[in-house]
Amino acid sequence: MPTKRSPFRTPVVVVSLLLLVQISAFYGMSTSEFVPNPPPLKTFPSTVGPWLKVSETNPESDITDLLRADDWLNREYSSPLGHVNLWVAFYKTQRTGVSPHSPKVCLPGNGWQPESSGTLTVAIPGEPAAVKINRYTVSNGQNRILALYWYQTPHRVVANEYLARIYLILDGLRYRRSDTAMIRVLSPIVNDQEDAAQLNAIEFIKSVYSPLKQQMWQQ
Repeated sequence: MPTKRSPFRTPVVVVSLLLLVQISAFYGMSTSEFVPNPPPLKTFPSTVGPWLKVSETNPESDITDLLRADDWLNREYSSPLGHVNLWVAFYKTQRTGVSPHSPKVCLPGNGWQPESSGTLTVAIPGEPAAVKINRYTVSNGQNRILALYWYQTPHRVVANEYLARIYLILDGLRYRRSDTAMIRVLSPIVNDQEDAAQLNAIEFIKSVYSPLKQQMWQQ
């Protein structure tokens, strides 16, 4: 009696083989990769819309050693709307095996306990379509924080880190580059008002998105 074959087996095998071929091609084209050299993130404007820089700190050496980013930015901004933290980790190339770390790994490692996670879409002024980003809440004692974050390249914004790795291969083959950034905005949740914290973070993202994109990719 013939063995019954799963209708999903052949497509899965084909996709897997194609992915292996793409990965081999991606890592085999290192000599022709375009590696950008944007201005340092420290030169990013201190004023974006109504938001003013109030402080800036360098991450500790153990963090930079772990992230292995080519550049980073860690700033506090304030406006009449509220207060936020902006963190950017920029990678000129991922060909050496380095890649952005998810805040779902970094924040709990610093003592913050995860509460909830999901995604949301944000309409950015001047962008043709809304961007999909991650929404993540954490707590540490009585303190609670809302984190909105995403992975960005010259050609797209991706929320899912696994999907970002797939696009890394596809865009690497198409555009001959693998530069990327992980961008995170933290907004304190005061008196359990998550909606207010989210509105605060979204308004900041609307102000910072375009100048930050220009800083990294349109110079």
